[in-house]
Amino acid sequence: MKPRRITSKDVAERAGVSQTTVSFVLNGRERSGISEQTRQRVQDAARELNYVPHIAARQLARGDSRNIALVLVKPHQQVFTDPYVPNILTGLNRVAQKYGYHILVEQINSPSQRRTLSNLLRGGQVEGALVSGWNAEEQELIDLFNEGYPIVRTDQSYPDERGLPYVAIDHHSGVKAAAEHLIKLGHQRIACIAYAPYTPPDGVPRMEHAEVNRRVISFRQTLEAAGLFLDSRMMRAAVFDPETGYAAAQSLLDEAEPPTAIFGMNDLMALGAIAAIHGRGLRVPQDIAVMGYDDMRFASFMTPALTTVRTPEIELGAASGELLVALLQKDTPPASSLLMTQLIVRDSCGATVQA
Repeated sequence: MKPRRITSKDVAERAGVSQTTVSFVLNGRERSGISEQTRQRVQDAARELNYVPHIAARQLARGDSRNIALVLVKPHQQVFTDPYVPNILTGLNRVAQKYGYHILVEQINSPSQRRTLSNLLRGGQVEGALVSGWNAEEQELIDLFNEGYPIVRTDQSYPDERGLPYVAIDHHSGVKAAAEHLIKLGHQRIACIAYAPYTPPDGVPRMEHAEVNRRVISFRQTLEAAGLFLDSRMMRAAVFDPETGYAAAQSLLDEAEPPTAIFGMNDLMALGAIAAIHGRGLRVPQDIAVMGYDDMRFASFMTPALTTVRTPEIELGAASGELLVALLQKDTPPASSLLMTQLIVRDSCGATVQA
């Protein structure tokens, strides 16, 4: 048998006031002419009865849901084991709790699910959304924003002139810093383990995933600026985890001229690369240097400790959330922004001081 729910009417009867008075008191209406003594009586009655407001009814009355969405478009298979999304949620949750919002997480895995975001916003299930990974060619996102729905991107796929607000991490400078560090240490055969399959047109490595391709281009251009060249023999693809990073590094070590340094585009793949190098009886960094990316929690506890690039993912979630709340509250929103990365020098590249 379903237990009877305590209502605002019960609170009103216990306190000897009207339901309107109960509503004003419990919703924090300051300018309602209600005395402090009456407010206290209502609050005491609600506490004695263990009254909990009916959230759905309150939302209906106010015309809002107090929900915001984090929408992940075509997330990779490691999306909830890689710290990236949990870190963003950590930062976003701090903002949501601060302003009284709840977070709904949605995955869009195929073109047939593209209307998910439209349905959430137009159907009133959420008031606004953070979106990660939406293809730059898709117009629907811009259309929704132009209709007045608050949307913030957590990447920079759209040029700023399209008008869609974003907070993103400056991975271009992060990848550049990683490449420059290896170059400064004197390495000339520098390999890269990136994400996803790739096809090298005319000998120029190019990844299928747009964001990864941008990072590969940054890495290649930094090498070229130093008079070096990244060809397909120094490129491998893995899928975010140590196992495929291990296999990619083994393949690199089988080259007639193996690399003297390996850059893994996340720390998990770099971890696999170190295991593969040790498995061949080689030493890190004496024989081969290894660089990671992200600065995951385990990076400083590896042997050797991993040189990597720290990415401010928690800050990304928080800054994106603040921008979205500003749009929701019709405040003057802060400008779109890029968050800076930080090179973290440890032992795996042979350097002994912070760059």
